[in-house]
Amino acid sequence: MFVSKQMNKEPKCKPSSVITTSLKMWYKLSKLVMFFFVFTTSSAASYRFNYLTAYTDHCASFVPESDPKDYVLGKPYQYRHTGYYTGGGSGGILSPNSSYQVQKSIVFYTRSIIETNVQGLFKLQGSIRFPRASTYHFVGNYTSNKYGSASHRWRSIAFSLDGFWSQSAGKLCMVGSGYGYLHNVHSVLKLYNFMNSTSVTSMISGTLESLMGSENDPNDFEPISILIFPSMNYQYTLVSNKSENRSSSGGSEDSNPTSSLKMERFCSVLSREVLNHEFDLKYSSGCASAKNCTPLAVSDLPRVVSLKSIECLEDERSLRVLVEFAESNSLWYQRPFNPNKTLVGEGSWNTKKNHLSVVACQFLDAASSWNNVRVGNCSTRLSLKIPAIWTIGNTSSIVGHIWSNKTATESGYLEQITFESPQDDIGRVLIPGLKYKYTKMDKVTKLCPRKKAAHDKTNVYPNPFSYEMRFDVSAKNSKGEVAWGSSVPLSVGNQFYQPYWYSTASTDEYSVGFAPVSSPVTVSYSNNQSNPYNISYTIRITLLSYAKSGNVSIINDTQIFAEGIYDETEGSLCMVGCRNLGSKNQQPTNDSVDCDIVVNFQFPPTNPSKKWSLIKGSIKSTRKKSDPRHFESWDLSSASSYLVEERRSIWRMDVEITLVLVSTTLSCVFVALQLFHVKKYPDVLPSISIFMLLILTLGYMIPLMLNFEAMFANSTNSRSVFLGSGGWLEVNEVIVRVITMVAFLLQIRLLQLTWSARSATGTQKELWIMERKTLFVVLLIYVAGALAALLLHTLNWRKSLNNGSITAYPGAGHQQRSHLGTAVKSYAGLVLDGFLLPQILLNMFCKSREKALSVSFYIGTTFVRALPHAYDLYRAHNSAHHPLDESYLFASPVADFYSTAWDVIIPFGGLLFAGIIYLQQRFGGLCILPQKLRELGAYEKVRTVTEG
Repeated sequence: MFVSKQMNKEPKCKPSSVITTSLKMWYKLSKLVMFFFVFTTSSAASYRFNYLTAYTDHCASFVPESDPKDYVLGKPYQYRHTGYYTGGGSGGILSPNSSYQVQKSIVFYTRSIIETNVQGLFKLQGSIRFPRASTYHFVGNYTSNKYGSASHRWRSIAFSLDGFWSQSAGKLCMVGSGYGYLHNVHSVLKLYNFMNSTSVTSMISGTLESLMGSENDPNDFEPISILIFPSMNYQYTLVSNKSENRSSSGGSEDSNPTSSLKMERFCSVLSREVLNHEFDLKYSSGCASAKNCTPLAVSDLPRVVSLKSIECLEDERSLRVLVEFAESNSLWYQRPFNPNKTLVGEGSWNTKKNHLSVVACQFLDAASSWNNVRVGNCSTRLSLKIPAIWTIGNTSSIVGHIWSNKTATESGYLEQITFESPQDDIGRVLIPGLKYKYTKMDKVTKLCPRKKAAHDKTNVYPNPFSYEMRFDVSAKNSKGEVAWGSSVPLSVGNQFYQPYWYSTASTDEYSVGFAPVSSPVTVSYSNNQSNPYNISYTIRITLLSYAKSGNVSIINDTQIFAEGIYDETEGSLCMVGCRNLGSKNQQPTNDSVDCDIVVNFQFPPTNPSKKWSLIKGSIKSTRKKSDPRHFESWDLSSASSYLVEERRSIWRMDVEITLVLVSTTLSCVFVALQLFHVKKYPDVLPSISIFMLLILTLGYMIPLMLNFEAMFANSTNSRSVFLGSGGWLEVNEVIVRVITMVAFLLQIRLLQLTWSARSATGTQKELWIMERKTLFVVLLIYVAGALAALLLHTLNWRKSLNNGSITAYPGAGHQQRSHLGTAVKSYAGLVLDGFLLPQILLNMFCKSREKALSVSFYIGTTFVRALPHAYDLYRAHNSAHHPLDESYLFASPVADFYSTAWDVIIPFGGLLFAGIIYLQQRFGGLCILPQKLRELGAYEKVRTVTEG
C-alpha cells in the first residue's frame, strides 16, 4: 500500500525544487570533470614514468645511460639515413596492407645529439618512419594516346625515439612511442655499427622490437631486422672524376665524348631520367647461364636493372646508388629490397666524357640474417650515358655497360653486359640537345619513288607535325593471322614527337606534340610547303592466337623502327624498316637485324566534307621467299579515327554541355516567373491543369531518380581517358543536377499551390470533374499515340531484320527490347514536348478565359522544349560524319524523337499549342472551335443554369 501511494502521488514542481535540482546536476557534472582531469593527469604521469623507465629495462645492458649536459650539437649532426627492413609478421601495423608487393623501406632521422658526462656517450633524439603504399593501380590505355603509371596513396607509420649512443662501440639504443593514433604503441630500437665517420662498406644493422607484450593487440608487430645506409660524415672512397673507365677488353669504353649529352644539372637530370627507371639487360651470345655473366650469386640471368639513389651531391657530381637486378619488368609495384640481388656503389659524372661511372660492391653474408650483412667485393664497374644522336633502331634514352676489373682467368670475372632503356613511349625521354640522324634515306629513295601527279588542291591531308600521325592499327596477312598494334612517330625533320605532358625542359618551352629538342629554333609549318618530310616511326605489331574456347594469347610481339618520307600533298608515307630478330635480352649483331622491310601508309583526306575512312597501309619484306628472314606481307588499317574528328567531338560536347546548362537554368527562371504570376493573381490558381503540372514535375523528377550521372555515363565513361574531358563533364554534371533539383522543387511548389487553391475554392467539385474529363481525353490521345509509335517501331525493326542490317542471333531479343525501351523513352519526350495539351483541354471544358499561365511560362517552356530540336537540325546539317556519335549530352535520340521531320514538326507543334493558350486566355476556352460548336456549348451552359 505504501508503494502504491508513493507511485500514485503526483509530484509538485516548485521553483525552489527546480533550483535545487539544477544545483545538484551542476555539482555532479563538476565532480565528473574533476575526475576526468585527475584521471588524464595521472595517466600522463604514469605514461611518462613508464617512458623514462623503459630505457633502463630494455637498453641499459646494451648502451649505458648517463646524465646529459646542456650543450646540444647543431645542424651538422642532424642526418637522414635511409634503409630497408624485413620481418614484422603477417599481422599488425607493419604487415603489408595490400595484395601487391611493396618495398619495405625506412627513414631514420637524428634530430639532436647531446653530450653526456661520460666521454664518447651521447644522448640522441630522433625518429624512424615506415613509408607504406596502401593501394596501387594502373591508369592508362594501350590503344589510347596516353600511357599510365602505377599510382598509390601513401600512409606512413612513425615512432619518436630517445636514447643513447656509444660512439666508441658503434651501438645505439632508443625507446619511444608512435605518432598520432599509435601513441600507445611502444618500441625499442637497437643499432650496430652506428659510426661517426662512414664509407660505402659501412652498413648500419639492427632490430626494432615491440614493447606491447600482447600478441592479440592489433597494433603489435613482430621484431624486424633493419639495414641502413649511413650518411653521417660519409666519405667517397671508390670513385672520383679520375676513376678508371676501362672495359674488360682493355679499350676505352667511351672514346667519343660528343656521342653523349652534357648535363649541367647533374642530380636533377639523373633523378628524372635515370634513377628509379628500369633498363633492359642484353647479354653476349655466349651467356647461356649465369656463370661469368652476372655480378650476382644467382643461378638465373636477370633481365632488367635499375638504379636507386641514396644520396646525390650536385656540386661534387657524385652520388651513392643501389644497383638492383630482377627477372622481369615491374610496372605494377616496387619490389621488396633483396640484398642478394642488389649492389651498392658510388658514382661520379665525368664532365669530359659526359658519362656516369659507378663502382659497385656486393652485399655479403646476407643469406641468413641482416645483422651479419657486410659490403665487399667491389670489382663491378658500371658506366652510363645519354646518347646525343639517335638512329634507326637505336633510340634508347639511356645506354650503358656493366663489367668487372677482373681478368678472364681470375675469380669474379664478368663478361661485358650492355643495358638500355626501353625504346617505347614509356622508356623514351627527350632531353634538350638530342638529335635524330636519318641513315636509310638512300634506300628510301630507291624503294619509295615520288609520284609526279598533279596536286589535288581540294583535299587536305594530315599535318605531319600533328597528332593525326599517331594511330593504332589492325593487321592481317595472307595466312589469315590477325595482329594489332600501334604506329607512333618519333621525329619529323629535326623535331621530335613528345608523347607526354612533360619534358626535361621547361613546360613553357616544350609542350605536348612535336618538340624542337634538337634546336632552339622551331621549324615553321606552312600549308604551301610541298616538299616531302623526313620522318621516323616506331611500329609495334602483336600477333594474336584465338582459341575455340574464346581465350586470346600473344604469339609474337614485333617492334619495327622505320624512317622515310611523308608527302603531305598526297597523304602518302613510305619508309624503310628494321627489326631485331634476336631475343630481347641478347646483344644485337649484324646477322640479327633485318632492315629489308618497306612500310607504306596512305592517309585519307581530313576535309570536313569528305566521308570518313581509315588509314590503309602495308608492311612487306623485300627479301626473297627462300630467305629464312622473309615474312608474309601484312595489310594494315587504322583502328581509330583521326584526332581532328575527336577534337570536333570534344568541341561538340562542350557546346552541348553549355546548352544543357542554359536550358535547365531557363526552366528554373520560367517556373519562378509563373510563381510570381500566381502570387500576384492568386485567383487563377484553380484554373491551372494539375495534370499538366504533374507531367512537368515528372520530367524533372525522373532524371533525378535515375541518377543524372547515367545520362553522362553512356557517352563519357568509355572515353574519359581518350577524350580527356572527364573532369569538365563531372563538374558540369553536378551543376546540372543542382539546377534540375531547383527546377523540380519550384515545380513542386507550383503544383502544391494549385492543389491547395483548388481544394479551398467553392467550385471544387466542378473543377475536379473537368480535370477528370481532361485526364480521360488526354490518356486516350497518349495511348493512341503510343500504339502508333509501337507499330511504327515494329515495322522498322522487321524491315531492318529483312534487310540484314540487324542479325537474328540468340541475343537479338535483348537488342530488340533495348530498341523498344529507347522508343518508350523517346515517346515520353514527345509527351513533354506537348505539355500544354492538358491545359488546352481544361480551358475548353471549363470555357475559361482566365490568364492561368503567364506568357513567359508557356512561351519560355515551349522554347526550352524546342531548343534541342533546333540544335539537332544544326548538328545534322553541319557535320558530315561523327565517329563519336554515341557521345550525346544534349538532344539525345534516347530522350525524344529526332529527325529532320520531327525537328520541324515538334517545334511548330509547340508554337501552335502556345498560340492556342494565348487565344484561350484572351477570348475564352472555346475560341478555337467552329462557331456552331461554340454556340452549342453556350446553349448547354444556359440550359444547365435554367435547370438549376
